[in-house]
Amino acid sequence: MEKDPTVWIGKSGATDALLGQIDRQLDANEIVKVKVHRTSPENAEVAELANKIAERTTSEIVDVRGRTFTIYRQKKAGKAAPRPRRRVASA
Repeated sequence: MEKDPTVWIGKSGATDALLGQIDRQLDANEIVKVKVHRTSPENAEVAELANKIAERTTSEIVDVRGRTFTIYRQKKAGKAAPRPRRRVASA
């Protein structure tokens, strides 16, 4: 499954807002691909940053390639889609 990154880490780094966005995407999609730009303050080691983010979002690292990494978290069982309501015909 080749997928484009949905999160980019830039010069602001891995902020709390960015971690919240990753967390929401994991809730919705289970898998998130992250790209680290060269301007990121976490420029040193992408694998270290991936470990930090995986730990803070309770997810698992699936893949690290160059400046891109993919993380995964299984959806929680209680987050099933709501059932559609039946319409009751009025008499």
